Amino acid sequence: MACILKHFAETTIKIPHYHLVDGTTFYDIHVTVGKINWTVQHRFKEFDELNEKLVTGHSISSDLMPPKKVLGNRNPEFLVQRQKLLEIYLQKVLIFFRYTMCREFVEFLDFNKYDIIYLLQDISNNFYQQGETILAASKVHEFTTLDLYSITERLKLPCPSSDSVRKNFDFSHVLDFCSQLQSLVVRPRKGQQQPEAVPKIELNTSIGTSNIIPGNLKFDLNAFRSLKSFKMYGIRTENIYDAGVLRQTISHLSVHSTSTTQINQILLCDCIHKDDNIDTTKSWTELKSANFSSNCIQSIDPSIKLLPKLKTLILDRNHITAISNLSHLPYLSSLSLCENFITECIDCHLELGNLKTLKLSQNRLTSLSGFRKMYSLVTLDVSCNLIADIEEINHVAGLPCLEELILTANPVAGIVDYRQRVLSRFGDRCTELYLDNEKAEGTEIDMALVLAALRQSEAKPPLLQTSFVTER
Repeated sequence: MACILKHFAETTIKIPHYHLVDGTTFYDIHVTVGKINWTVQHRFKEFDELNEKLVTGHSISSDLMPPKKVLGNRNPEFLVQRQKLLEIYLQKVLIFFRYTMCREFVEFLDFNKYDIIYLLQDISNNFYQQGETILAASKVHEFTTLDLYSITERLKLPCPSSDSVRKNFDFSHVLDFCSQLQSLVVRPRKGQQQPEAVPKIELNTSIGTSNIIPGNLKFDLNAFRSLKSFKMYGIRTENIYDAGVLRQTISHLSVHSTSTTQINQILLCDCIHKDDNIDTTKSWTELKSANFSSNCIQSIDPSIKLLPKLKTLILDRNHITAISNLSHLPYLSSLSLCENFITECIDCHLELGNLKTLKLSQNRLTSLSGFRKMYSLVTLDVSCNLIADIEEINHVAGLPCLEELILTANPVAGIVDYRQRVLSRFGDRCTELYLDNEKAEGTEIDMALVLAALRQSEAKPPLLQTSFVTER
């Protein structure tokens, strides 16, 4: 990200090329600020319009601009000469505006897209005009990594946040907005359509015509003091080098579409050491809901204990093979592990004793025996697994609080009279159960009760026959 305030001595403006489009000549302007560069294209008419604004509004000498030419203005030799003169013109104007560039010049060269100071001026102007409306309407706002990087780096600069001439460009408007914001969404770039399907190209492809790679931009979150919800899509967790006060304020945390393999990479994103000796001073004390779906998480590591008040945990679409370390979460009531690689659940009550909702759709389960003592369970979703034996239902039929069971797309769902045979395992409670999102009614209940009665009668031991011996 460019910062001309810090790198003016390393700032250059060159026009290395021109090209024709439908008979119109465009000049390629190459801007370099330190290690950052980008390209802007303008035709001579736009140069002339810029010069008119600078002459009338900012006292630029009218002699700096090369003269117009009506005839022969497409001659290659003339165009090369004009290219050189326009380059000299821009360089002189840049020197004139060394300390404070006017907006016309800023926008002409796209400094407001790639330079920290001028990008933040656009954001400040937006918040000056609409900040209160945005906060009053929803208290939710979306920033890109470019925005957050700019805010982070701007706070390091030794210059005041206010602008005594142009109040709408005060950086203080950004700080005020961020300090009041309650819900923050962060994405690699603007205009993303599918929030949980961020292609890697968005992280590794440069922004616009610049060489700025969004995946390389690091930032902190110290400007946000009132956040309750933080959602991040497609951002490398290691790019956050200071979580600020988030650990003490937010109640909902979402991280999606990253290459993260361990939960500690999220919860300890700003810590160098992420070993098993968890520092409880790093606890997320107010967090109630965490959604880490669509990542590459391989296991539920011990860092999960840093969420002592967690109630809802979503880990869908990861690479998890086993349920572990969740006994550290006494308030956990809802767990979702859909689309993982779990093959068995052994004695889940030891890890999830107070759980009410468990979703394990699209895994590789073959048995329900691990859920037999989960007496608080209300909803169990094991759809799209490998459960084939109808007798597996017996393991959950005795759970006193179970109200919803989803078995669809398992092999067992293809057997004859599947619904009636499953419902029969619940006896009189079959009238209260939602099986595959549908409540039993009428003849289905009657059939289930008949099957239950038959099973019960078959389960009774045969009566002992008494032999009477008559004395002779």
